[in-house]
Amino acid sequence: MIETCVFADEVSKDFDEAVRLSVEAGATAIELRGGIWGRSVRNATDDDIARMKEVLDKYGARIGVIGSPVGKCSHEDEDEYQRHLLFFENVVKVAHAMDVKVIRGFAFWNPLRKERRRPNLDEYLPLIAEKFTPIVRRAEEEGLIYALETETSTMTGTLEETRRVIDALGGGPALASCWDVNNGYRGGEQPLPDGYAQVRGIVSHVHVKPNADKNMETVSDSSTTYEEVLNTLIADGYSGCASIEHWGSPELMLAGVRQLSALLGRIQ
Repeated sequence: MIETCVFADEVSKDFDEAVRLSVEAGATAIELRGGIWGRSVRNATDDDIARMKEVLDKYGARIGVIGSPVGKCSHEDEDEYQRHLLFFENVVKVAHAMDVKVIRGFAFWNPLRKERRRPNLDEYLPLIAEKFTPIVRRAEEEGLIYALETETSTMTGTLEETRRVIDALGGGPALASCWDVNNGYRGGEQPLPDGYAQVRGIVSHVHVKPNADKNMETVSDSSTTYEEVLNTLIADGYSGCASIEHWGSPELMLAGVRQLSALLGRIQ
């Protein structure tokens, strides 16, 4: 079963309002990133956690995924990397408090992102393995999943790159793919069948973005539809969240929630 989820901080910076509006539109889960009374998931406090639980209980929602920023840092900046290790520890605390298994993350910025070019991943895999193995091991110890997002500003711009990073990290139950379908396509990869074939069986989360017409009929300007993507995942036994992200405004975010909720209600 796929659950309708949304980045609440793109609906409203007020957590209570964001959850209320999202649930009214059809979401049952929230991807937690920012909008936590002026803080983000990386520095959320115990008081924030208690307040969020009250809000979620009030509207009958839950946190489905932790949308952490962990790993969006430079491979050349050791101090920044160490800060991200600390971020991860706080994210783990929040995940446990919210009974969440999946933590979205990254594996360093793409050093060529300003030139809109992909890196030679072979050059960076040993460093990625060295620096992110501790994070993966911590996730495994805590019974959590570190899900690498397809994001062209990072080393994992496509699912093929995601697969190579996961393999370099040794695979295992604590590593998975957070499939941002549009991002992978924008990275030059056809979502079906090419991209998905790289991560079949290890997708733990999905992001849903709109096309130019502000709907989810197609993945960007491709011929692939989100219905095909979601049906493929359902056929393979995927059970998790699909999150509405970057639709352009709070109103469009809620329109995306309605579209996704209607589609999932029809195909499940």
